[in-house]
Amino acid sequence: MIYSLKDVTKKYQSGNGAVRALDGLTFDVLPFETVALLGPSGSGKTTLFRLLNATLRPTSGELIFDQRDVSTMSSRELRQMRRRIGTIYQQHQLVPSLSTLENTLCGRLGSWSLLETIRNVARPTKRDTEKAMAALEAVGLEDKHRARADELSGGQQQRLTIARVLMQNPDVILADEPFASLDPALTETIASLLLELVQNGKRTLVATMHDVDLALRYFPRVVALRHAQILFDKAPSAIRRDELIALYGDTFKLKDDVRLDPDIQEPSGEFSYKQHRAR
Repeated sequence: MIYSLKDVTKKYQSGNGAVRALDGLTFDVLPFETVALLGPSGSGKTTLFRLLNATLRPTSGELIFDQRDVSTMSSRELRQMRRRIGTIYQQHQLVPSLSTLENTLCGRLGSWSLLETIRNVARPTKRDTEKAMAALEAVGLEDKHRARADELSGGQQQRLTIARVLMQNPDVILADEPFASLDPALTETIASLLLELVQNGKRTLVATMHDVDLALRYFPRVVALRHAQILFDKAPSAIRRDELIALYGDTFKLKDDVRLDPDIQEPSGEFSYKQHRAR
């Protein structure tokens, strides 16, 4: 298991006493799995995301990462764990004044000492530059390597965040609403790109999602949270419409072209590279 959660609870203190953001979660994530986390606002997705990238620790229960209990890790061990996890946030968190190549090189910051950071920012090594260019080529941005980040379109900036994560070369990619700010056409392109890079690189992907239709089409496993607990953990083909209504309420509707049937729920794994260069 890359992740194993056993009765994980996370509490916060509020003016009205302790609030359970997560309440007794138990599930595993296998190496190379691709998992979508669904749930309405306040369901616990963000808290779970922060537990998985080790910026929070459980109040109780066990969170195991690659056979190690996160709660018993030293500061050094936590840093080593975080180097193995690449995180894609809703906000791109790029440095606007730096070039596309320089932003990609920032994916190596977690592996550099302070001295190496100063040296590589001023004059990156040939090896790191070649790796960064390979990451940019993987996302279709090699011809934009000299452009400033703030000169890129929204879709190009999202691809740049993926290139930066590839530069880190993590075992796990955690993506927090990675398609939330994109228009529908770009969403399909970036989703296809991310899934292809994860599959080809033999990486684990866990992504929080608000687009149910996209989760059902692209992710072979869906974990749904409601009221800080797991409502269901299933393959999309096994999810019933009434379960989605229980998750989001009576007003929930799927798009017309998405049906809850096995023929369209599993991703094909065949993505067109030509799509990656769409703006």
